[in-house]
Amino acid sequence: MIYDWCSYACSEQNFENNLHLMYYYYAATGKDPEDIRADWQKRNLKANMKQELESWQLDAFLKDNIFENNINLSVLPENSFLIQFKFILKKPYISIDEQDFYIIDNPIRKDKVFNLPYIAPSSWKGSLRSALFYLGYNSENEMIQNIFGNKNTENEELLTKGRVHLFPTFFKEKGLEIINPHNRKKRVGTVPILFECVPAGESGTFTLLYVPYNLFPDFNENNFKKQIFEDLLLLSEGLKSMFLTYGFGAKTSSGFGIVEDKLIDGKITLKTKNITVSAQVEVKPPENIFEKYLNDDGKVKEIFRGSGEDGLLSNKEYNCKASQFRESSLSEFKKFRTWYKCHASDWQKYLQYKEKTSPEWPTWPFNTFDELIDVAKDISQELLNPKEERQ
Repeated sequence: MIYDWCSYACSEQNFENNLHLMYYYYAATGKDPEDIRADWQKRNLKANMKQELESWQLDAFLKDNIFENNINLSVLPENSFLIQFKFILKKPYISIDEQDFYIIDNPIRKDKVFNLPYIAPSSWKGSLRSALFYLGYNSENEMIQNIFGNKNTENEELLTKGRVHLFPTFFKEKGLEIINPHNRKKRVGTVPILFECVPAGESGTFTLLYVPYNLFPDFNENNFKKQIFEDLLLLSEGLKSMFLTYGFGAKTSSGFGIVEDKLIDGKITLKTKNITVSAQVEVKPPENIFEKYLNDDGKVKEIFRGSGEDGLLSNKEYNCKASQFRESSLSEFKKFRTWYKCHASDWQKYLQYKEKTSPEWPTWPFNTFDELIDVAKDISQELLNPKEERQ
């Protein structure tokens, strides 16, 4: 009966859903399972993930700002902050799944609902804590206990919960890495090992929330505020080390789990009443004569789109349509193209930011990890030593 059930599960009709079971079935019956493994390598990677995404309609689920949209800083304590950015993998990411039976021995960790590769909050927290340890901050350090909590104590009164909350990161694609350990004498490998991975070039969104909730009996506002921004700076340095040097996930000593230093939509959002949002926006708005080229959202009007740089009309295309542009000239349009190339993206973000109806807390953008550290220093200086006091 078991044989009949396995035969049914491994039939052509159920081939896609039971490929790993079919592999073990072929191995148990003495047939060569390598053809199945080779077929799985072709089928069960990027193409299947995209098809799975379409079937589940996960676009909204994987939207970059899904967690930011669900985090309301207004209900959290003063000086709570959110760090969020989109990163791009420079080296593949490897992790170990909890699945017992799989076609290879090293599947990547996937969530239980959508079967997508992901990094769990606990994994992020462990990798960040490890990076800070390499920077010289062990578990006995007071700042580490504030950030991650203090669980290694026999005195229950000293137990504290950490202020940092990490959110999961989901990926749309997965791939395969082959690690072939070499014989030290012969310097050749004979037993290649397959690892399921998230390939280099894939992007994900990192989200960290800091909530300074644990106030102490000897609470002093100035000292407590100083402590918060020391934590912000330490976290910024730890994130840089984790993402660029020490890595996250498995096989980090072999260089896996490293990202590009160029970040996308990086920002720190802080709950504070001491700084206004408008003070944080630094964009170069279009000149009045450029407004005729733009829609209300800051994007160029369709009639001025073409095959030129940044999707605008080339000189030749502009001259062909010159009769339609009575209030414009080619020299003016060239100046507009220069502005558009340098400032359009920031202007569009500013307009989107300005149109939001919900109350906003001040936000500082950054595009690299060094900029993240600089922003953390600027925030600390601004709030610990306001301009009025510095003057």
